[in-house]
Amino acid sequence: MAAVLVQQETETARPLRRRRRVWGARLLAGVAGLFALGTAVRVGGLEQGVFLVPMVSFTPYFAIAALIVLAIAVVARKRVTIAIMLAVCLSLAWLVVPRAVGGTGPGTAPDPSTATATGTGTATGTGTSAGTSAGTSAGTDSATAAGTGSSAGTEADADTAAAGASAVGGQATEASAVEGRSLRMLTANLNGGRGDATVIVDLVRKLDVDVLSVQELTWSARDRLAAAGLGTLLPYQISEPEFRGPEGSGVYARHPLTARTGLFKPVGHHMPVAEVALPGGSPVEVVVVHPVAPVPSTVPEWEAGIATLPPAPATGPPRVLAGDFNATLDHAVFRELLSTGYTDAAAATGRGLVPTWPKGRGLPPLVAIDHVLTDSRAWAVGVQVHDLPGSDHRALFADLRVRP
Repeated sequence: MAAVLVQQETETARPLRRRRRVWGARLLAGVAGLFALGTAVRVGGLEQGVFLVPMVSFTPYFAIAALIVLAIAVVARKRVTIAIMLAVCLSLAWLVVPRAVGGTGPGTAPDPSTATATGTGTATGTGTSAGTSAGTSAGTDSATAAGTGSSAGTEADADTAAAGASAVGGQATEASAVEGRSLRMLTANLNGGRGDATVIVDLVRKLDVDVLSVQELTWSARDRLAAAGLGTLLPYQISEPEFRGPEGSGVYARHPLTARTGLFKPVGHHMPVAEVALPGGSPVEVVVVHPVAPVPSTVPEWEAGIATLPPAPATGPPRVLAGDFNATLDHAVFRELLSTGYTDAAAATGRGLVPTWPKGRGLPPLVAIDHVLTDSRAWAVGVQVHDLPGSDHRALFADLRVRP
């Protein structure tokens, strides 16, 4: 009697297990289909609307999740699902891995074996000497001068810091020695003026910064930067601060600045343009970038803010875009900007997966939305990311080289 009962239970359990396997296989296939659809959206640049635009920022995490699903499919021995997820993983790897490897794009370091030295030229862009502190200048669209550059001790500190940043290899360093002028760039979003001014100035000193691009600059933040000694290190400025909020921006420099107008019509926040009289050749054009964030009510304005940025020039002064783009390398509109001839400094040096936002919201930084872009006549030899107390962004430092 007991044997009969066991046989009946076994016969009843077999269909149940079979149904579970079937539904499990269907569920796994459905998940694979969703991953294939998401990958198609990213590859095709099809993100639109208030949901997909923010979600595409998380493509690197999507790639990690795809690997997990692939592993489950392999364990379950579902051949169709394995094939789908293998194609998904290969596609996502093609998109994401180059950011951790570097060495791609028109603005990457030239091969020193083929590089040739060029003439030094002369600096043509100059600012106006006002003899007052840059931090207390009343003009918001003119360059002011005060103080001197950093000391030899600061340069020694910067050399130490740059050693870690220049881990892209001796090839890039050798190439820069052959034909590149040094331009050390720092960009920082001050979070409505709440970013710690002392930390900013300490970074400028430690990293021996030549140009500082600041976003969300308020009048009070500009005063705090001046009080912390920024004008001594970077005596020239072109700033457009606001009393509060994210609209204000500014650029500070070690070398004279000349304001440029009419290059493009900013959509979003203030985006000043300045020519830096970089020694050893032509001036360098710096654009402070800060379009609005792609929240539900501003997605079209965000897209227009990036789409209207000036394309990479082939002639004239070399151009650098630096700031909070509110976009990652996975946004189609940002990739369209890169396709005009720009190179992302972080991605070119293998630091393209280092996140810069959000900071201080109970989560670690998740996405890289702060960037330094160079045209084909400049390249990065090192990139660092630094915490900035009071801000929801991390500061991004790029050690650039510019052809004369």
